[in-house]
Amino acid sequence: MSKKFFKNRNDIRMYIRVIRKSLSFKEQYNASIQITKLAYTCKFIYNSKNIALFLPFDGEINTYPLILKLWLNKKKVFVPIIHPYKRKLFFAPFYYNSILYYNKYNILEPFFNVKDIISIYYLDTIIVPLVAFDKTGMRLGMGGGFYDTCLRDWKNNFFPVGFSYDFQLISTIPRKPWDVSLPIILTPNKIWYF
Repeated sequence: MSKKFFKNRNDIRMYIRVIRKSLSFKEQYNASIQITKLAYTCKFIYNSKNIALFLPFDGEINTYPLILKLWLNKKKVFVPIIHPYKRKLFFAPFYYNSILYYNKYNILEPFFNVKDIISIYYLDTIIVPLVAFDKTGMRLGMGGGFYDTCLRDWKNNFFPVGFSYDFQLISTIPRKPWDVSLPIILTPNKIWYF
């Protein structure tokens, strides 16, 4: 856990993102393999049939090993699509042969047919990226508010699981009214329950 003092949320984002982007390929790979193994011990993941997860961006935990394991176990995999104008997340199916492109935020997304977009309520589990988290389950994202908006009603619908490196734990996340805490966060070395 970082003991560094942060004045505001943007300071946290800058600090953690610099560390995250400085990880070597081997460190990123090892972390992704460890978190994939740990993820499959988590009932919210192995019992799910329809799972959404992010495609890695900006040094985030690599989700591709988990995606492969989900496919091998006959799970339906979905990834977020950012609406270019409404600042809202939608979810589209993701297949081994999906063709990807970079959206306006430079994040990979699959080409999709609008008919294939699913309701968030169809999902059993959503694996959520984060920049930092604290010991209460408070999550700090990149600052766009996309996940906070879609996670607002999670308790009646699906189960959110945060994915993070161990070093992304900090003492306290300064809270905003729209922030949504997570009930569980996985790091390569631990499952955090809140």
